Amino acid sequence: MTTFSRRGFLRAATAGGISAAGVLGLPKAFADSRRSLAAGTSALVIGSGFGGSVAALRLGAAGVQTLVLERGQHYAYSPTQAVFGNELAPTSQTFWFQNTAEWPGVQPVPISPVPGLIEVITAGAIQIAAGACLGGGSVVYAGVTVQPPRKYFNALYPKGLSYDELDKVYYPRVRGNIGASAMPSDIYGSDPFTHSRAFDAQVSAAGYASSPVDTVFNWTKVRGELAGRLRPSAIAGESSFGNSDGAKNDLTQTYLPRALATGNVRIATLTEVTAIHQGAGGRGWSVDVRRYNPDGTLAGTATYTADLLFVAAGSVNTTRLMVAARDSGALPGLDTSVGTNWGSNGDTFAFRTFDGPVGATQGAPCASTVFVDSDKGLGIPTRVENWYFMPFNSTPYMAQFSVSADLDNRGTWTYDKKTGKVDMLDWDESKNTPSLDAASNFNQVIIDKGLGGAVDTIAPSAEGTAHPLGGVPIGQATDLYGRVKGYRGLYVLDGALLPGNVGGANPSLTIAALAERAMDDIVAGGC
Repeated sequence: MTTFSRRGFLRAATAGGISAAGVLGLPKAFADSRRSLAAGTSALVIGSGFGGSVAALRLGAAGVQTLVLERGQHYAYSPTQAVFGNELAPTSQTFWFQNTAEWPGVQPVPISPVPGLIEVITAGAIQIAAGACLGGGSVVYAGVTVQPPRKYFNALYPKGLSYDELDKVYYPRVRGNIGASAMPSDIYGSDPFTHSRAFDAQVSAAGYASSPVDTVFNWTKVRGELAGRLRPSAIAGESSFGNSDGAKNDLTQTYLPRALATGNVRIATLTEVTAIHQGAGGRGWSVDVRRYNPDGTLAGTATYTADLLFVAAGSVNTTRLMVAARDSGALPGLDTSVGTNWGSNGDTFAFRTFDGPVGATQGAPCASTVFVDSDKGLGIPTRVENWYFMPFNSTPYMAQFSVSADLDNRGTWTYDKKTGKVDMLDWDESKNTPSLDAASNFNQVIIDKGLGGAVDTIAPSAEGTAHPLGGVPIGQATDLYGRVKGYRGLYVLDGALLPGNVGGANPSLTIAALAERAMDDIVAGGC
């Protein structure tokens, strides 16, 4: 059994080098790693989202020379300028190699195909949003940091995974590392959060109990926006495509700088992994990559090798890599469960009106949630969240977002030998229906009680998810620490591990907590 030392002695090599495009635009903490990008590497980490960032920090702290491969760009924040587009004004940088802006609520304008923030994947009857930048989904999520109820966690996850252990050790660790906290009262009481107060008033009058929810926003920056010192971003309802002033404490401000500070971690951006292979004689690992320039042109290709490989490219892209590796014959021993147990986390939007004052904007983040159990008449257990929606600014319309504990509806990703592509072909409308019905039922309760009105121009929707989960199910394709069965030194550490659904919660906290738990075991015990 190999153990990790502070010297990072594991043998490795890289091939092909890194182009300058891979480090352009990085802040000093990131740019400092440029001089050693061609040095030996003991571990490769694919992806820099919640799983990859945790892996990078814990490997670096253990003295393991680690290279993080991130397909997207890094974006430097500005206190006064718009770094990102938004729903009302999408830019080419908003989407990953798309010719037209396409996502619910976004103006469908022509854009240039460049390596932008979000990849939109259409798979049967669902559209999937996957983060495609340094920090992964943490840059484009809403920051909601909530754990699932115990009974639905226990219903979904392998019995060897202890909810108590996560609750006492790993959920608190992650919350502390990302700075999660509830919205302060002065911000909650401000004009941009009028819709948040209206949500809480509606659900309370309907007999439900809402609770403040932790998010990762920097309240000092939000106050700076309110005071006019910073360009309005969070208070204008920006978040789904990033906060230009860095008001959201994404992973580029938490785990990743700490990983780089170890001196053992380097990051290559605009570097997309296209295939994974086992090394000669079954020793070590190699990955093929495409390198991009910021304008989307190809900068070159390369192959990197290392003793250890951590796949954390996000649910969809980790699954694609693993299914292709198995079914192309590169890794034929991968478990048959690879590609299965994929789900949308029950993501659903519904809309209604509210009475009373209307704020000039609908600010981010979400302020509160309501969890409605299975015996409350919605159909399936559902967490309803107070949301924000830029097109609703200055209107009496409210966006309701929900995540359901859907225990049943799952999809399978399959490999096409003719094209070499991996797609999910079995996700039809029926798999969206239970979550859509639950969200619509809650919305209708509010409307039927006369506490809000219908919004006839926008239909409730469960046809898009920003929380793709599953594809490499923990306890089946891997052990309970992300070690891939049948292959020493290969790990999966992202949303692909989750069983298609968190269990009535947003996924970031659980993904990061499982990654922290896994890395504790991996670092302590070696491979």
